[in-house]
Amino acid sequence: MAGCFGGDGEVDIDTPPPISDAKHITIVPFFAETGSTEDINKLAGRISVNLATRLEIIFKEAEWVYDISNKVKPVADKLTELGLTLEQIYADPALAAKLGQALGTDMVIIGRVENPKLTSQDYDRHLMKQGRQGGISGTSTYIRTRLTAIGRIRVKVVDANSSEIIFNNRIRSYLKYWYAYQTQQSEQQIFKSDMDRLADLGQYLPLRIAYILHPTGFKLEPEQQILLKPDIVLKGTGGVVEFN
Repeated sequence: MAGCFGGDGEVDIDTPPPISDAKHITIVPFFAETGSTEDINKLAGRISVNLATRLEIIFKEAEWVYDISNKVKPVADKLTELGLTLEQIYADPALAAKLGQALGTDMVIIGRVENPKLTSQDYDRHLMKQGRQGGISGTSTYIRTRLTAIGRIRVKVVDANSSEIIFNNRIRSYLKYWYAYQTQQSEQQIFKSDMDRLADLGQYLPLRIAYILHPTGFKLEPEQQILLKPDIVLKGTGGVVEFN
């Protein structure tokens, strides 16, 4: 389906591109939106490399052109030769096609990463471990904290022969981490750091993108995932607590 506007003003084209028909595919290094930190810029590069290696495993017969490291960077080198930037390639499908043609590829994939949203929420509601008897005390009651990491990226696929955008969609990965601990131990909890959560986005966003680009070739990769939750059953006044 094409013609729907995304939340960032772009026109969405969500029909999966015919990746299986392409013989040569370029994945341009993904880049972060203007004003992003160095960590987010590194995340963008990690996502494109992980996506490329993921797709390359499935489509073994195709030739994949992408930057692997600071030394092995055929795409960046060609951009420099052509006098083009990542932002120009992202904004203009004709320039993306020019890059693809210069690299001898049929299809060009590029993405722009938005600043991830990392949140932390504490829940003051006191809960009891199932099966525990007795009154409310610091050793018998539990509280919860939920951390999240939301990563969003707009991915575009350009046909290098026609210079047409054949896919343009905003893809999201929503990761959740649940913690439950006794009230007296709240100061002793060690939570996932911001860097840990960015690393997880670097792993799960490429899986999500690969699935959206070729849903018939990959197992379902859900948008929302709970990566961590307690292995105990807790109950409150409303019954058993669901970690969702």
